[in-house]
Amino acid sequence: MKSRAKSVLIRKDISIKKAMEVIQSGTRAVPDAPGHIALAVDKKNRLIGILTDGDIRRALLSGMHINDSVEGIINRNPVTFNMDLTPEEILIQATEEIKKRSKRNVEVIVLVDEKNQPHDIFTFFELWRKTEVKTRVISIIGLGYVGLTLALVLADVGFKVVGVDNNRNVVNDLNRKKSHIYERGINNLLKQYLDKNFFVQHDLQSNDSDIYIISVGTPVNDQGRVIIEPLENALKYIAKVLKKEDLVILRSTIPIGTCRNFVIPFIERETKMKAGEDFFVAFAPERTIEGAAINELRQLPQVIGGFNKKSSDLTVKLFNNITNFIVLVDDLESAEMVKLLNNTYRDLTFSFANEVALICDKLNLNSYKVIKAANYGYGRSFIAKPSPGVGGYCLTKDPLIFAYSTKKAGYKSRLALVARKINEEMIGYVCNKVDQFIKENKKAKSSVKIFVIGLAFKGEPETSDMRNSTSLEIAMKLEQQYGNIVAYDPVVSRKDIEKNSLRFSSLRQGFCNADCVLILNNHRSYQELDIFALLDTVKKPGLFFDAWHLFHEVLSNPVEGVVYRGI
Repeated sequence: MKSRAKSVLIRKDISIKKAMEVIQSGTRAVPDAPGHIALAVDKKNRLIGILTDGDIRRALLSGMHINDSVEGIINRNPVTFNMDLTPEEILIQATEEIKKRSKRNVEVIVLVDEKNQPHDIFTFFELWRKTEVKTRVISIIGLGYVGLTLALVLADVGFKVVGVDNNRNVVNDLNRKKSHIYERGINNLLKQYLDKNFFVQHDLQSNDSDIYIISVGTPVNDQGRVIIEPLENALKYIAKVLKKEDLVILRSTIPIGTCRNFVIPFIERETKMKAGEDFFVAFAPERTIEGAAINELRQLPQVIGGFNKKSSDLTVKLFNNITNFIVLVDDLESAEMVKLLNNTYRDLTFSFANEVALICDKLNLNSYKVIKAANYGYGRSFIAKPSPGVGGYCLTKDPLIFAYSTKKAGYKSRLALVARKINEEMIGYVCNKVDQFIKENKKAKSSVKIFVIGLAFKGEPETSDMRNSTSLEIAMKLEQQYGNIVAYDPVVSRKDIEKNSLRFSSLRQGFCNADCVLILNNHRSYQELDIFALLDTVKKPGLFFDAWHLFHEVLSNPVEGVVYRGI
């Protein structure tokens, strides 16, 4: 029984005066409950009827005394429904029930359990609000790539969204309509909705939110364990303002079991409320790709796993506003597992291609041509292109979280960790190819110029994100060894490149007199380069390391004095 109902229980034989006191004290005790009502129950707390202050007022006007019993003025035919029905089912049935009654101005609806004991009470407005998810205000905690894109897409479909981030620089930039991340379409949405139905602040001090979405980063330590403090801090924020009937959705990548074993106990302990009854919890993993996240939020199936049916139903209603493709899984753990599976599998498939490249290198075979031949016309083969490693914020850590989760469950994952190691080895592989060329051609380390193109962790879809970028790691290793590294990226700003102690260069200046040129991501703009003219300007002998085989025509039409290499 919820406190909204418990605080206004009366017996049928109490006086009108006493009933008035119960109604008044109940309103004070539970301010968000429907006011001016009491629930009459028998000795076993089974519902007899309801009593409103309107009933009392009419009784007193008809001549009854304040000390008379309320038994004769109780409404013994209230609108009641079983507590297991959904708000949508109740609304439909309540509408039909009221049509049958001569008195149409029904003030409250009472939910009862199978024993006819009151569970909760609410008004028709509250019932309508429960069924109309767009009346709810959403707070998104964490405004990185995951949180900001979701916030703006939700604002775009009509929700009032409050974005919260503890980085004041991020908050200040966003409030100046300046996004701190690069994402197609994000600035247009920011300009369109900021201060209209999208608001940015650095805390949850004052808000009227009903839904809280956690999208903070979950980095891992050297042992592959999630650093839980960012998530814990977000939960502390939420626990201070969480009210009954609110929904908490996690989108951050977490070990399997975190929602049930950490998040829910934490909130219950801090709020003294019970999950599944007083507040609701779901895990709805983010699976978008950076650079196309806004489109993918509307197109990709959204996986949802709830603590209970109501948690799932509320979350489905929310995401149905941005996508029609919902995949409802059995529980929180299944949803947590899905996210880890997706990214671990991707890392694994890339590692296979990279190991093929390492083997082909030993056999003096062209891995690009071999894989292309293996895939051609053979629908059961989808071998990826080899790469200079697999970077980015997610694929470098999620396999580690997956392996940690399986270890806690008593199983030692092997593939995930081996795949991660292979992908990490590609950084050294590229650096070794540069070292080998320089040594073979007896170039002095002190005078070598190396031009690195593509520092973002990927080229397509384009992004400015250099977090865990293998390209950046390669550039930094070469910088430590040779000292004269210049760099260019079509999306990453000059300022951000120079923050990493690398010298920025234009494409033309970078090629000119370079001993080694490395193209390390696959941005589409490279296809527009006059590669033969640019290679004519490098110092001979020179190395052109085309990691993604974007210019394999150079192999068949070599530039004199330039050695072409790929992965």
